[in-house]
Amino acid sequence: MLNFLIRILTKWHKPINGNPNEWLERNWPINKKWREFHCGSCRGLYKANNKEFEVLAVHNTKRNDDFNKVLDRFEKSCQREGYNLSFLEVGNPKLREKLLRLGFVGEKEKMTRVYDCTFSLSEI
Repeated sequence: MLNFLIRILTKWHKPINGNPNEWLERNWPINKKWREFHCGSCRGLYKANNKEFEVLAVHNTKRNDDFNKVLDRFEKSCQREGYNLSFLEVGNPKLREKLLRLGFVGEKEKMTRVYDCTFSLSEI
């Protein structure tokens, strides 16, 4: 439901310009504390708060590995900055299962992964 609401709210502002196969981001025009990102077929919102990247929404329009690229980007940023990664409002059961396999802990409201700089998604 949250992803649907975000899609509706973002219909009336300009898309992020640039190569869609690269990581693109900007302040979200509706609420400046959130950052909007676009990577391949994935779009979403996140913010940095208290040494943690909090992902509010991710929408992937195609069945491909672009979501893994998004996770890889956040993983590298977390390791570089010493941040944790959290997904807020994980209502999708497939996403929840994937996050559990990747070492995230928590419930539907918030799933978090603490990064210790020794783990990489490429090891899976």
